[in-house]
Amino acid sequence: MRANIIHTLYLILYTSCLFAQEGTRNTNTNNTTSDLSGKIMIVPFEPKLYLSEVDMKVNQQTNWNFGQIRENFRHQLDAQLKLKLQSVAPVFSYYTDSAKTWKDLMYTYKSTNLSSDLVSKPTDASVVNKKESGIKNGEVHVEVSNDKKFMNTKITDKEALPYLTNKYKSEYFVFVNELDIIDIPNSYNLSTDSYNREVSIHYSIIDKTGKTLSAGLLSSQFSSKENNPKKIVSTCFAPIASYITDKLSAIINPKPSTPPKK
Repeated sequence: MRANIIHTLYLILYTSCLFAQEGTRNTNTNNTTSDLSGKIMIVPFEPKLYLSEVDMKVNQQTNWNFGQIRENFRHQLDAQLKLKLQSVAPVFSYYTDSAKTWKDLMYTYKSTNLSSDLVSKPTDASVVNKKESGIKNGEVHVEVSNDKKFMNTKITDKEALPYLTNKYKSEYFVFVNELDIIDIPNSYNLSTDSYNREVSIHYSIIDKTGKTLSAGLLSSQFSSKENNPKKIVSTCFAPIASYITDKLSAIINPKPSTPPKK
């Protein structure tokens, strides 16, 4: 008798779960098209293009392994960009539905190459698969020193952008090319027993014709005492995402020039 009661309760719970799942599917069906399209497409960095010197400290606080830490920062950077960019135009993120878009993300990676370019001349590219980090102390900024280089995206498959534009209705592509999080030991402060760390993001903004509209290296700093991933994201990723948004906003919605006074 007891077994029958338990079995009946199990069936009721199981059926309820099915209805709940089915209800969720039906709710999302009407939004699938809009979710999987956007005037602006964000392309997250390839996992191999992640350089970090803080993972051990983050692990001690979160118990996350290396892969989880890297994916968290990769996903949260994408989320911050989407949050800021959607104020400019509809945004498509590959994280919206990874099951449906994974193949296209892999295709996007295969259709591009990275070049190590001068920050001062981001469109003068020599396609070289070389990893370099551009570092500079200070607030969020684009590197301007002529001897600094950053990882820049170049389109190698001419069919890629027309395909992505047609499928996702995207006209602008924000590529996150690399993420570096490093220590700056020479910034050690004896009174606080701490030093600075720097987040550097290499990025490229490309339009649907393949033209590079903006590219460079952005960086922001935080204290070595901060090992909470959420606070690192809010402290460094958010302002960098805002900077990229301002760049793209000025391109999409340029302010009309003021006529000279007579």
